[in-house]
Amino acid sequence: MILALETSTRNASLGVWDRATGSLVHEATFTTERAHNAVIFGPVEKIVTDYREQLGGIVVGLGPGSYGGVRVAIAVANGLGIAMGLPVAGRSSLEAWDAAEDSYLVVGDARRGTIFVAEVLDRKLQGEPALIDAAEIENYLAPLRKRGLLLHTPDPKVTEVLPEARLSSPSAEKLASLFGKADFESGPVILEPHYLRAPFITTPKAKAK
Repeated sequence: MILALETSTRNASLGVWDRATGSLVHEATFTTERAHNAVIFGPVEKIVTDYREQLGGIVVGLGPGSYGGVRVAIAVANGLGIAMGLPVAGRSSLEAWDAAEDSYLVVGDARRGTIFVAEVLDRKLQGEPALIDAAEIENYLAPLRKRGLLLHTPDPKVTEVLPEARLSSPSAEKLASLFGKADFESGPVILEPHYLRAPFITTPKAKAK
């Protein structure tokens, strides 16, 4: 069985996927704006208690999304992987969207007056998400709309700009199903968060002498 962790948005989920039956046998969900680390450990503890001997690997959603949410899921996956001797793997959260269709667009608030647009075809992310100025978003989406791709967003604010966007999130079930028949890599795997932009780091000003 596979433990799946998807916490890149405010609607987080954890699941246990049975590779033999191709189905989810356990799911835990929670909603929090920022404090994923305050909520995730209870559901994780229950899963480990109930399925310790049956787990064969861990897969985690790498974002993009909540900075803290993505990083706590990676930390949990790495910690459990080491403690339990389980292989770990990561997939883009954009490929694990809770959408009925396998080809779609994900749009979201990228801050600084921009909206990100990600194109997913057959559950494969097509290149990096584009960062589009909010004032230009309609022009950018026009040719994509003609291809019949539906819009999904995890951000209520985006629906104010794009009313047709469906409010939704990635899910542990979709994430696990994508990896359900794949083989985990042998040896250590480095899980890196998927950022829309490079982290913005400031340095302290020099003290006046």
